[in-house]
Amino acid sequence: MSRQLIPVLSLFSGCGGMDLGFRRQGFIPVLAIDISQAAIDSYNWNDKRRIAQIKDLSTTTAEDIVRLVQQAAPNERLRGVIGGPPCQCFSVGNVHRKQNDPRTELPLRYGEILKALNAEFKLDFFVFENVAGLKSDKHKHHFSNFVTSFQEAGFNVFEQALNANAFGVPQNRRRVFIVGINKELYPNVQFKFPSGDLDHLMTVRDAIASLPEPAFFKRGIKRKEIPCHSNHWTMNPKSPKFTNGSSKSGRSFRKLKWDQPSWAVAYGHREIHVHPRGTRRVSIFEAMLLQGFPQSFELRGNLSEQVEQVSNAVPPPLASAMAGAIRGAIYERIGRIQKNLLGWFKENHRSFPWRKTKDPYRILIAEKLLQQTGATEQLVSAYQKIIRLYPTVESLSNARPKALRQIIAPLGFSYRADELPKLARTIVRIQQSRIPRRLDDLLDLPGVGDYTARAILSFAYDEDVPVVDTNIARLLHRVFGVAGPMPSNPARKRQLIDMATALVPKGKSRDFNLAALDLCASICTARQPNCAECPIREECDYGRKALSPLRPHRNGLHRRK
Repeated sequence: MSRQLIPVLSLFSGCGGMDLGFRRQGFIPVLAIDISQAAIDSYNWNDKRRIAQIKDLSTTTAEDIVRLVQQAAPNERLRGVIGGPPCQCFSVGNVHRKQNDPRTELPLRYGEILKALNAEFKLDFFVFENVAGLKSDKHKHHFSNFVTSFQEAGFNVFEQALNANAFGVPQNRRRVFIVGINKELYPNVQFKFPSGDLDHLMTVRDAIASLPEPAFFKRGIKRKEIPCHSNHWTMNPKSPKFTNGSSKSGRSFRKLKWDQPSWAVAYGHREIHVHPRGTRRVSIFEAMLLQGFPQSFELRGNLSEQVEQVSNAVPPPLASAMAGAIRGAIYERIGRIQKNLLGWFKENHRSFPWRKTKDPYRILIAEKLLQQTGATEQLVSAYQKIIRLYPTVESLSNARPKALRQIIAPLGFSYRADELPKLARTIVRIQQSRIPRRLDDLLDLPGVGDYTARAILSFAYDEDVPVVDTNIARLLHRVFGVAGPMPSNPARKRQLIDMATALVPKGKSRDFNLAALDLCASICTARQPNCAECPIREECDYGRKALSPLRPHRNGLHRRK
């Protein structure tokens, strides 16, 4: 199966460093939001879709964010949120910290927005990034509040500090990452952070040694006066320390070393690091390379705006590693389930007459007959007789219940003989004899419930919707390790519908849903599931435990000998 792009929202996006890393792993930002016009200009300059918008996330309501996402991607289900608020107030290097810095509340705003987005879209995950100082004793109360807000938004939360230098970035940059996995969709997923490679660190020499000398800032400087790259310019070296050989000391004059990683690219006023040669500060372009940006990336804005953007950015290689871990924890598992189940279905599918058509009327008749029973030979015979005698919804609307009762009685639910003409008359009168293709319209029909409505959408109209009955609910409970008893009406259980929705491959709902039904009928049965023959046993919590050589005999399953 082809790799599907995963839609995400980028909050506090800056110029797009984190977004660039996620895009490398198959995620696609549908909307990016930041307060800085220069950062938005840079984002849109490098992403020609121009999806970045300027908004103040401290005042923009969560409901407004939901609407912006719906406008930006009206036909997509948002899967994740990425980004980190401005972090200077939590930095250990911020010695002039304000007592009531409003930026300390931005992570809580992030949590509020997450909660609203999760309620609307059923997000799979979020990734939050901030300075390592957020976990210091001084800020542990804030950190605890932030984590609680993320949990209350509907996520199991995992956190870890990572250093960018372990991920091919020539820079020592420790940052805290908080990852949330939707606790209803993926209750047992234990997220594992990427480990990187500390044995082969990139150095300043690796990143910038081959570059020519940059241009120095001057008023009215032209693009053609800047060599090599539009961002290869820097501050004028005015201090005598650059020329008289005096020692470089203090934060403002930290000199980089060729064969070591850079200090964190997090520059304040006149704190841009000194180039290893000691005659100037590094250029913006050099700082971008030390952050792991590709040479093709360009920043817009004036010099100070570019300094701010490169300082605030998440190194793209680090972001890519995080995105790869997210993909592995959620989407690669889903992809294997989809691939293996569809492959099994090609060789093991059941054959019924209603599966050989996409006529919504015929599928509706079949689904009505299949309610609360299995696909027996008697049911197949009854279906064929009804279709032969009443080939259209109009003819069924005029059917006599007595005649239908003679056909349906052997199945044991004669009352359907009264339901079918009533249903047909409603379709003729309200829907002009057309079977609806909207969920709400189908649910308005008498005798059509959630399962039947979704079955019609999937099997007749190829809509990307799941079908959830008792059998599919059992499968979901087993695959994802859902705790608690099975619901009495799983077709209406929101959690199960959302979980099943996450599994349905785009454009292949019909085959996938039928495959799941056939798997439940033949292998993932209620009393004695045959896990050893299951095509998705390696992705199933229940199956892995059942087939473990250390697991005892339980629920009709035997451990391996």
